[in-house]
Parts: sequence; C-alpha cells; structure tokens
Amino acid sequence: MNSIDPHNVSLEGIIERGTEFHGHLGPFLVLGIRMGLLALKDLNSSGHKDIEVRVKAGTTPPLSCLVDGIQISTGCTMGKGNISTEPLGLAEATFAANGGSVTLRVRDAVLEEIESSAYTSLEEFAWNISERLDEDLFERL
Repeated sequence: MNSIDPHNVSLEGIIERGTEFHGHLGPFLVLGIRMGLLALKDLNSSGHKDIEVRVKAGTTPPLSCLVDGIQISTGCTMGKGNISTEPLGLAEATFAANGGSVTLRVRDAVLEEIESSAYTSLEEFAWNISERLDEDLFERL
C-alpha cells in the first residue's frame, strides 16, 4: 500500500502532480493540497486507505477544486469510496483516521483575497498560498 509522509513530502512536487491531475494550477487546488497534508499530520495518518474525508465544497468550480487537491494530498479517491462531497458551498472538510477527526475550514480572509483578484494571476496566488503558514490559511473547527 502506498503511504504519504506529510512531514517529508515535497510540497512543490505534490503541487506539480496536482496540477497535472487537475489540469491547471489555482488557489483552491493548493488549498486542498495543504488542507489534506495538515489533516494527515493532525491525525497521524499515512493516507490512502487510512483516512476518510467529507468535503463540503460541492461540485461547482472553483470551490470544488479543493476536492482534487485533497485527493492528491491524502490518496483518497471516489473509487475507493473514502472521499465524498456535500453540496454546501463551504471551503471546509472533515477528515477521520485512527479513531480521531479534524474539521478544517479555509479562513474567510483567504477566501476574500481570492475573490478580490489582488494578484495578477491565479497561478501566482496559488504559489503564494503554498508558502503561507497553516494557521494563516485554515481554522480548526
């Protein structure tokens, strides 16, 4: 079985894999990747079959791009049945593994920044997000 070590993964490498899988680089893809890696750390999970995720973003882009980021960073897939989506329109996901769970939500300030189009490109903003601290991006509920 594959495993993911969130403490030693190359963030740049996983973003590049995510971009290939998703088709383009954007802020919600990177937020999903970062969210998944943080959940793996919090839950001491190696991903793939060792975790389940319920994403509350729904299936409408760009918010639903979180789902692809979470799939890439956790190894959860629709085919394995360990990831699901709810059409709530929230930048939020609940992760469960090893008898514990954590719910992570993208901070409102980050969502407002995405909506404001303060950056010259979505790719530039996505790379900027990749460099921020977890606590600047997410709140634990």
